[in-house]
Amino acid sequence: MSDEIKTNAGRVMGYWDGKQAAELMSELANIRQQMLKEGSQDKLIAREMPHRDQLPEDLHNFKAYHIWGCDAGGNCVVGTNANRIEPIQKVRSFSLIEHH
Repeated sequence: MSDEIKTNAGRVMGYWDGKQAAELMSELANIRQQMLKEGSQDKLIAREMPHRDQLPEDLHNFKAYHIWGCDAGGNCVVGTNANRIEPIQKVRSFSLIEHH
């Protein structure tokens, strides 16, 4: 699997090796700043981040909030703005709540 972080238009904007959730969160913040400076209309899509295979199968259709990626240690970058890190157990417990 590639480490490339791409926009919806296919532009490579950064990289993440899947090892540390904090690195993904930082990289996404840097990419957003760069895109803002450029005035880019491109978007980052949470479900298209590298190392999606590290996300447990039962969370692939999770819809309560964005999951940007989970690292090898089970920590996930979550939220619309990819601004929180939560352990997979917390995400899983939230996924058990029925959301309307």
